[in-house]
Amino acid sequence: MKILHLINYFNDGLNYQENFLTQHQANDGHNVKVITSDRFYPFVNYNKIYFPLLGKRVIDKKEYNIKKVKILRKKTFFETKKHAQCLFFNLFDIIRFNPDIIHIHNTGTITFITTFFYCNLLKKKLFIDCHSDFQNTNKSIVNTINNIFWKFFYNFFKNTINKFLPINDYSKNYIIKNYKINQNKIEILPLGFSKFNKIKTFKINKIKNKFNFKKDDIIIFNSGKMNENKKIFDLIILLEFLLKSNKNFKLLLVGDSPDKYSIKLKMKIAILNSKFKNSIKWIGFQKKKNLRNLMCISDIAIWPGTPSISIQEALYCENILFLPKTSASYHLIDNKILIFHNDNILRTSRNILKIFKKKVFKNSIIKKNNVKLKKLSWDIISKKLIHVYENS
Repeated sequence: MKILHLINYFNDGLNYQENFLTQHQANDGHNVKVITSDRFYPFVNYNKIYFPLLGKRVIDKKEYNIKKVKILRKKTFFETKKHAQCLFFNLFDIIRFNPDIIHIHNTGTITFITTFFYCNLLKKKLFIDCHSDFQNTNKSIVNTINNIFWKFFYNFFKNTINKFLPINDYSKNYIIKNYKINQNKIEILPLGFSKFNKIKTFKINKIKNKFNFKKDDIIIFNSGKMNENKKIFDLIILLEFLLKSNKNFKLLLVGDSPDKYSIKLKMKIAILNSKFKNSIKWIGFQKKKNLRNLMCISDIAIWPGTPSISIQEALYCENILFLPKTSASYHLIDNKILIFHNDNILRTSRNILKIFKKKVFKNSIIKKNNVKLKKLSWDIISKKLIHVYENS
């Protein structure tokens, strides 16, 4: 099949859904193309954190391949960084490629409005994925007006759109309530992971030494954009409870942070590190390989607030996963003892201590997680998506 992916910002080499899906589809023999803007996503502190990894934000190259995936970058003539929206002409390029399938990434993307008319006129199959939910979307007046517009627009083109593809039940409910979309138009497309070679024991100890962790330390891992929504302060409170019972617990934070929040977080870390030496390590944004290695040296992965795209890979590295009931990734939790209680962090700390006192209990959780992961590899998800494309 000729599959076209349309996205405002395609970030070469990062671990996002669109990076993995396009590569797996191309590896399975499909003709895959991405049409996107001439710039990377407007991340906070881009020059400081992302420039060393991605290079300058506005890209000179117009057409190139990433392995078997064709990338076409179009000149942006308008951008609002605050809402991560940009406009660029793309209709003639879509017509030229003449795809069988068009997959738009994210709802509410103004740039691709003409695509709906194109698909309606030529009876092309159209799919729209959705990562938004009520937790990660603010309730501003601008968003309310935006939702009213897209509710009208999507219902006007309801016979043109083959399927909406939310990443979980939270996103599914968001689509149903916000846009009044019928459930038979929705198919969940979960986030997945790609298998990789996990580092061996001797290298685990070497990396632990690099960060002044001891061989017997129990490392709690958290990654992503460090901000208020991530509730990192809850993790620090948890760690303090744990350290009162077992000095081997450590917290490893991986990711960047807006400047204002960064100051507060550094202060909190300094206070706990003065009580318990080297109990928290906060390192910045990491490349894919380094990030995976850090997950491999960890024992527990916790996201007390909004989740991260690293969750599935943390499970693959046999981390014990804790999430709050409100998390968009809560479906990955199948044991009440693994709930992160934001309103009762002491209870969470007791549950963690219980798990790490009984090796049999810990191993049984890991075994269940490994069964769960079999359905969540990007290879399987990609093949299921092709089935959805063909049968919708």
